[in-house]
Amino acid sequence: MFNLIVIHEPGPDNWRWARNQLRQLLGAEGKIVASYQSVMLYLVEGDPHQVADKLRESLRGGGTPIIRVIPVDHVVNPYLDEVVEVVKSMVVRIPQNESFRITLQGHLMVVDHEGRRKVMHSIDSIREIAKYVDRPVNLENPDWVVYVKVVRVLRGRRVAAVSLLKPTELINLRDLTQAEGSGEEVSG
Repeated sequence: MFNLIVIHEPGPDNWRWARNQLRQLLGAEGKIVASYQSVMLYLVEGDPHQVADKLRESLRGGGTPIIRVIPVDHVVNPYLDEVVEVVKSMVVRIPQNESFRITLQGHLMVVDHEGRRKVMHSIDSIREIAKYVDRPVNLENPDWVVYVKVVRVLRGRRVAAVSLLKPTELINLRDLTQAEGSGEEVSG
């Protein structure tokens, strides 16, 4: 399906610019699976975390419409129970003494007792997911981020992209450029 989310400035010119930069940097190693508004869903060969690091490093300090490059570990239907299952399998990678935060973009769904789909409030989804992460919570400066983004794929179908990330993997590329110009050090 896809394993990289690229968020760029809005507009068709910025989409073309971002697409051309990605083609130049990735070559045949990647392809656009879907695109809408300011989001491109990419399928890349190899470890998406390493590819995203390579892209962030290549784009830092230069002109680019690309705002974020986010690796994706799992793609599931946007149902809370499916997201919880992949989160359970991922959080074992978080050392016991390290903290986490959950970032949810979009809304997950549940199926009620009558078989109807119901859209969940974000905070309720986050609370339910957090029940399965037996690590300290740190909303301001976590060691890890459980990242869930609901995105559209072909024909408007929605899926949930789920990742376990270091905070630096979510950094805005503009923040990297501004910090370089000021001599500041950037952290997640």
